[in-house]
Amino acid sequence: YVEHCEGPSIWGYLEQCWRVMQAAIERGYEAQGTLPGVLNLKRKSASHFSQAKARPDKLQRTGLLTAYALAVSEENASGGQIVTAPTCGACGVMPATLRYMQESLACSDLEILRAMATAGIVGNLVKTNASISGAAVGCQGEVGTACSMAAGAACQLLGGTVAQVEYAAEMGFEHHLGLTCDPVAGLVQIPCIERNAVAAMRAVDCAEYAMLSDGSHEIPFDTVVETMRQTGFDMQARYRETSQGGLAALHKSKQAVAAVKTNECA
Repeated sequence: YVEHCEGPSIWGYLEQCWRVMQAAIERGYEAQGTLPGVLNLKRKSASHFSQAKARPDKLQRTGLLTAYALAVSEENASGGQIVTAPTCGACGVMPATLRYMQESLACSDLEILRAMATAGIVGNLVKTNASISGAAVGCQGEVGTACSMAAGAACQLLGGTVAQVEYAAEMGFEHHLGLTCDPVAGLVQIPCIERNAVAAMRAVDCAEYAMLSDGSHEIPFDTVVETMRQTGFDMQARYRETSQGGLAALHKSKQAVAAVKTNECA
């Protein structure tokens, strides 16, 4: 279907995207130090990766998924090259999920590209019928969409039917409904980076859950997309990427109180 709509050149484009995703992972989990910005946030991918590799194979899943997602998100936060899948703020979910699935299942690059094509359909459905912008609908449109895309792709790599793939994508999206976009200090770091790691884990969970079913479920994907759109438009502006509400506002107020106490002690 994707090749019919986009033409054969789509595979070369997806291959390039996959190369960039993998390069971002490898740069990210080798980097040390702190990220740019006032938060002085420490990079964590390298630590997650080394600790995961030190564990028995059966206990590596969480460490590897989070290491890969953190790697790409940390690269984004430091100005590195990433793939918007679907956005910069949600760029770690797809690469982490695909890399983990390829390593776990020994998938070929062609299988990965086909899974990426499926994920692209999911993302385009959201973008066309709702929004993938945190400024428009909150983080449910960014990380929620990324999780949905990754869950569908992972389910396909597990051998899922069309119904199971749709179920995985729907599930990954449904359980991000209402998620706000409240970046602390206006930076795509807290809670964004950690959120990518959690969404990558959730994507694989959704894929495996869907594979345990026959693909039938009550809420169709399209309904979740429309629900997300309505929910996002109902959100007050302070929860849509303005850093004026939620974690951003609370963290800022606590910092201000701490600064006052420090000055009083001085």
